[in-house]
Order: sequence, then C-alpha cells, then structure tokens
Amino acid sequence: MIRLTSLLRMRAAHTGNAQRASQLRHLHLSDQPLMLLALKQTGPAARPLAIMLGTDPHRPQLLLAPPSGSTTPMLAALADAVTAYINACQRHSEHLPATSNKPARRRYTDAPQILVPNPQTVQHLKDLGDDLRFRSADDQNPDSRAVQRLGHWLTYLTDRADLAGSAALIPMTSFLGMHWISGQSPLEDEDLATLLAWIDPPHHAASGRGAALEAEDPATHRPAGPATDAAFDNDHLAPLFDAHARARRRALGQEQTRTLQELDRLLATYLQPTWDLMWQAYTLLQALPEAKGTARRWDHERTAFTDECLYLAQDGRPRPARDNAVAAAVRLAHMEHAAAAFAAERAADDPFVRAELRTTGEAFGGPVTVIDSERTLRGPSGRTQWRPRLTVSTPDPVPMEPGQLLVCHTYPNARYKICEVTPADGDTLVELEITAGMGTMARPNHAVLPEAGAFLVFTIAPGHYRMPEFPAREQTPWTHGGPPADHPDHSDDRGEEEQ
Repeated sequence: MIRLTSLLRMRAAHTGNAQRASQLRHLHLSDQPLMLLALKQTGPAARPLAIMLGTDPHRPQLLLAPPSGSTTPMLAALADAVTAYINACQRHSEHLPATSNKPARRRYTDAPQILVPNPQTVQHLKDLGDDLRFRSADDQNPDSRAVQRLGHWLTYLTDRADLAGSAALIPMTSFLGMHWISGQSPLEDEDLATLLAWIDPPHHAASGRGAALEAEDPATHRPAGPATDAAFDNDHLAPLFDAHARARRRALGQEQTRTLQELDRLLATYLQPTWDLMWQAYTLLQALPEAKGTARRWDHERTAFTDECLYLAQDGRPRPARDNAVAAAVRLAHMEHAAAAFAAERAADDPFVRAELRTTGEAFGGPVTVIDSERTLRGPSGRTQWRPRLTVSTPDPVPMEPGQLLVCHTYPNARYKICEVTPADGDTLVELEITAGMGTMARPNHAVLPEAGAFLVFTIAPGHYRMPEFPAREQTPWTHGGPPADHPDHSDDRGEEEQ
C-alpha cells in the first residue's frame, strides 16, 4: 500500500467516512449498462442457481435454475437476454478513414458494458464461459447454439476485464475503490454493502463507519454473490430443495411448481438489496466528471468489440481452452502495456494520481525558477534545433537520473529530459530540456514554454511500446506449444493471429 493511500485510509478510519482518492472518473459509464448479479449453488459442481440482470433499475429480470434437472432452459434465457443486449450495440456504426497501417473500416458506435458486484462474480462468469463455449451445438435445438454463443461472449468479456482501463466488464467494488478510500481493510472493501456504506451512508446513519456496521448484519444485507452464505443455505435453500426433490420423486407437478415459485420469491428477496446497491453505486460514479482519456479508451473498447463481432461472423470457432506459450506471452504483453498506458493516462488527467506519484518518487512538482527559451543546439545532421531549457525547484525527492524522459500535465504532448539534478537549500533544482512537442525552428510551438513561477508537476514518460516479436508455433518446441509434425494442432491459430 502506498503512502498516500495509507494516509487516506487512516483519515477515513479517523473521520468515519470514506475519502476521495480521485477527482475524475477514469472508466467510461454507459447510459444503459447491463447490471448482472449471479448466485451459484454450493458444492464442487458450483452450478448456476440464479441470475438477476437488466438495464432498468425498476425492472430486473430473475432467471432461476431448478434445484435438480437441466439448467439449459435457464442458460438459454440468459443467452437470449445477454445476446439481445449485445446485438443492440451493433445497431449503428461509423466510418473510420484509412491510416498508415490500417485500411478504412467501420466501427460500432457502442459496445456492451456489464457491471457486476465484485471480482468473484467475474471469476464465476469466466468459469461459466469456459464451460459453455465448448458445449456441443445441436442443429435441432436452437437453444444449444445460443448457449454456446453465450459462452463465447462471457469469455470475451472476462478476458477484457483483465485489461487495465477496459470498461467492458467491471466489478463495482473495484470501480468504487478506484475513486474512494474507506476506513476498512482492502479485503473488506470487496463487500459491496459495507464499502458503499462508507462512501454513501444513509441519511439516518451518523457516519460511514456506523452504516458499514449495520450493513454487516446478515439478516438485512446478504453477500452479493456468487456464493451464498451458509446460514441462508441451511435455513432457507435446503428445505426448499428437499421439498422439490420429494415432489419430483412422487411426480407431484403442482407441488413442484409451488416450490419453484417459493424459490423464485426467496431469491428475488435475497438479490434485491444488492440490485439496489448496484444502481446506487452507478449513480454515484455517474456524477463524477469524466477524465480526458476515458473517451479514447472507450474508443478502443468499441474497436475491440467490433473486431470480435467480425471474428464471430467470419470464423466463430471457440477460443482454446488454454493458451499455448506464444498466445500466453502475447496476452501478457497486452496486459502489461494496458496497465502502463492506463497508469500514465490517469497521472496525466488526475491531480490526485500525480500527488500519489510524488509520494513514491515517480513524480515531482515545483515552480519554474529559470527558463532559457532561446536556447538552440546543432543536431546530428548539422541543423540547428530549438531546445529550450528550464529549471524547477522542488521540495520532493527526485530519485531520477539525468537522461530520464518526463511528461508534464500542463503540456501533455511535450517531452522533457532531465539534464541535471542539484540539491540546494533543502530543495532540489532540476534542469530540464524540452525534447519534443515544441515544433521546429521554422514553426516553433511557444505554447509548451511555461512562464517563470508556474507550478508544474512532472511524471515519468511512458516508454514507446512496441509489441515484441514472438516465434511462430512451428518454431517453438513441443513443450512450449509447437506440436509434433504428425499431430497438427489448430487450437492456437487464434493466438498467432493476435500477434
């Protein structure tokens, strides 16, 4: 835990109310997200029990799996609901002109966004997607094809959830924790009811801490899933399951129907408080101003969604059960790049994030004391280059070496190189040279020149990212994904395409 986060957590514990950790919202919020709550049955199989979902806070749809028997009808209904939501995102598209490395193409103007209560639900959907996308499709039964397609979309969405900055599938506790720090532990923050109580306590509560204590009462706030609590299982679910099993053995149709109706009411009552909390959290997040980089990241989300729709239309084979070595390395490279890019963009947009980086030595801030705006030098080709220099006096620690490239929140397109770091009278003088973003001698961009006395914050510039070159499948040993020549394996073709 970094220093500023620790300070905010202690302050929250002292005041009894959550503290703001960000001034801006860094993830896109759809006008009509698909809210989804899931419950699973206990036991090794962990089969689905119920799912509540919808885009209208006042009209949730509850899908129920029978205590015994096939879950296909319930999964088919879930597939219909999710697919209808995803299809609605494909109604409109926009034209993108050709660029130096991409031809002209069309992109959907929207993309699906699913909000779930916590990371455990993301893992549950991932497991469900892994199970469903490999189910055999029966041409005589359209439900089986729909369930298989649901598995494909769940896999796509849960894979997107692993990428920092993606807004396709978001756990609400993580979303809230990005913007508020509570006075409880990070593990306790994974409980939506208590975390939200710290952030937005009800009017009758004296503080967030008091509201969180009330939210720990299992009689009024059940776990948000996907696992249910043992007391609920023993006291409520088990008797209904037993009654349904007895009615089924005796072929009592009306008794089975009555039991299922009771189960439906019971689970609706169980999930409704969490459903209301999800929309309360959505309203809180929607009120935050959106950061500049959020729209650009959502553009990438729409591009990824459009590419996935194109893949399904042209190929449609399910993703492999496990990535081979090359595909896994490609995926890891994507995740690392996404995390670095998201961190850099948050720092550029948000003063809270920059303040956090100043406590860790990854940024420093201070007034400009000296500026040499006319400085020039001869480049390697002999041409004269404009290279202004400035000096910043900062009280922050600067554990950086000369040559380090920096960016400044005020002039995001410029780059600054550290020339010298000199301790002086308790502060540190950092001499910087502007190396990019200031134009040329013929067409200088004077906008990047700060005035003397201006307070600037510099963060480490994100390195230029280039996807590493990975070997082709046939060039890797069989222990790392290259199958023997007499056993062709087509399961990793997708991974190679992603390179």
